Amino acid sequence: MDFDQIYNEYFDRIYYKILSTVKNAEDAEDIAQEVFISVYKNLKSFREESNIYTWIYRIAINKTYDFFRKKKLNLELNDEILSVESSEDFNIPILLEEKLKELPFQEREIVVLKDIYGYKLREIADMKEMNISTVKTIYYKAIKDMGGVI
Repeated sequence: MDFDQIYNEYFDRIYYKILSTVKNAEDAEDIAQEVFISVYKNLKSFREESNIYTWIYRIAINKTYDFFRKKKLNLELNDEILSVESSEDFNIPILLEEKLKELPFQEREIVVLKDIYGYKLREIADMKEMNISTVKTIYYKAIKDMGGVI
């Protein structure tokens, strides 16, 4: 798959995902452009056994969080992101998805950021402007409440 084909097929989908988070069309456009610049630069390193959309989506998530960090905005993940509706992008088992839905918002947010999006607890603490020990406590309580499904 060449870059032009990837761009044409996935740009709108990625743009609207970003827009649903940043709530500003210009910022979403800028972030989406950064995503596809990164895709272009790293396309040779893409492992073909992975789903290309999952790879691009992951880049988009990272670029969106970078945007919030740079702006020092308090990131509030919306229910659409935390609903894990994009489970096809991450091959999330149905049992895990059901257990996540049972968690209180804050616990779910931390578990999704760590175990689905791959952030370290320290990064989550920085993003949420919380003490690292508080984030750890919330995370481990959530895992316990889920019965260790993760």
